[in-house]
Amino acid sequence: MIDSVFWRRALAACVLAWGAAAHSALPQAAQQDVQRRLDCYGAANPSACEITLADSGTPFGRVHRGSALLLGVEVDAATRARAMEDLRSAAAEGYTPAYESLAVFLRRGAGRSESLQWRWLAAEHGHAAAAKHLGGSIDFDGTDRQSAADRMFLSWVHCHPASFDSDGPVMSELNTARKASPGADLAQVIAQVHAKRLNEAKAKAENFLHGCVPGAYYLASLPPDDQAWVRKTVRARMAQTLKNIQAAVRKFPDLELLTLPEYQDLLPPP
Repeated sequence: MIDSVFWRRALAACVLAWGAAAHSALPQAAQQDVQRRLDCYGAANPSACEITLADSGTPFGRVHRGSALLLGVEVDAATRARAMEDLRSAAAEGYTPAYESLAVFLRRGAGRSESLQWRWLAAEHGHAAAAKHLGGSIDFDGTDRQSAADRMFLSWVHCHPASFDSDGPVMSELNTARKASPGADLAQVIAQVHAKRLNEAKAKAENFLHGCVPGAYYLASLPPDDQAWVRKTVRARMAQTLKNIQAAVRKFPDLELLTLPEYQDLLPPP
């Protein structure tokens, strides 16, 4: 049983250790990428605008160009090849959103098996939507401890407040905040949205600790030894996933917009 008082104190300590001020300003290059992405909201042809984002040469730009090309009205073989090259090159550099983008665009036909592999990689690197999509795809009869561990792990990734959100909703939120504060610069807008997301994450963190961590649904039919194995296995996998998130943000600063650093140490005790 989880001690509610203990967890509330642990949660408060986790957030206070960082504080809202811990959300550092993005490097200039990353800010330029984000600014150009936000400018596409007001463009006459947003898709054409997003295609130009790859001019920066960053994984951020290539993922947006690849996605825009694949979502175009007419996607011929050459266009698809160019788009997939963008996504694969970004994925090869370790850019987490590229893993999920590849999973999305490969999920039909001959690419279905490869799509599943990319989606698992995305989940293991902290992509919440990837974990959610995978969760319902695993056969689980209640007695297989490996399946229980897989599904419980995916539940943790989906629930965890530090897991990466999808780019689209975050960019949309930044755009809304920018329009509401026309005199604010991008750094101020980012800080406003981060503070809002951090406040909303309190409920998500509580749900993670009291809803996802216990994992009653996945453990109920397992013998005690298997339950202990699942808990230990899932915690270790989640600890590695949080390390993966931190490493990705260090390498690609724009990804800080999609996570909450204040919660990147949030784990149940061993």
